[in-house]
Amino acid sequence: MNRFLITTTTAALALSTSALVAVGQTSDNAFVDYQADAATELFASDLVGARIYATEAEVGDTMEAGSEQEWDNLGEINDMILSEDGSVQTVILGIGGFLGIGERDVAVDFSQIQIVRDGDDATDYFLVVNATQEEMENAPEFERSEVEEEMEEAAEKTGEAMDEAATEVDQAADAAEAEAEETANEAEAAASEAANEVDQAADAAEAELEETANEAEAAASEAANEVEQAAEGAEAEMEEEMNETETNQ
Repeated sequence: MNRFLITTTTAALALSTSALVAVGQTSDNAFVDYQADAATELFASDLVGARIYATEAEVGDTMEAGSEQEWDNLGEINDMILSEDGSVQTVILGIGGFLGIGERDVAVDFSQIQIVRDGDDATDYFLVVNATQEEMENAPEFERSEVEEEMEEAAEKTGEAMDEAATEVDQAADAAEAEAEETANEAEAAASEAANEVDQAADAAEAELEETANEAEAAASEAANEVEQAAEGAEAEMEEEMNETETNQ
């Protein structure tokens, strides 16, 4: 069974100020109560990064499903250029290359892009342009103005500076952490050394006290022996005197 795809042009997109003027023309307020219609309007943020396909065949209001398989995948939208009134004039398309290497930018007329919807869902669509193989190969490369290049270079430098600053902050944090850890280790070592010195002092005091107690005990034992010997000597002398007295009688 054939499945039909509805094609609309970019004139229906809400990417110009015409629709907003119609909505907000009755008010001087810069802010409007606007409701986007997903069926006919797309957000610019959805288009940036979207892929554009090319075909040499005319894309009409309807077409058979599966025809997109014959289209050429040109590339994806990298940027969009707006006029002073806010309408989109040109999209910058990155084509060629592989994984971003060797890619070049080309400008595509926004009015030439057709939206081919595939189903009822608002996200089911293709962006298609009519272009021959020769036109695709000979498309002039888009070059940004000197001011834009300077701004882009400045942005890159800013990004590099931010990355460098972030790296320096990380390095400073790592250094501070290492210094704090070293200080903690030194404090722990000092505390351990102090504890060892206290233990050694306690052991020395205990040994000295034990030695003093042993000396006192030895002195007391020696004194007791001397007293005992003196008592035995006195007893012997008294016994001898008593024996002599008995003999003289």
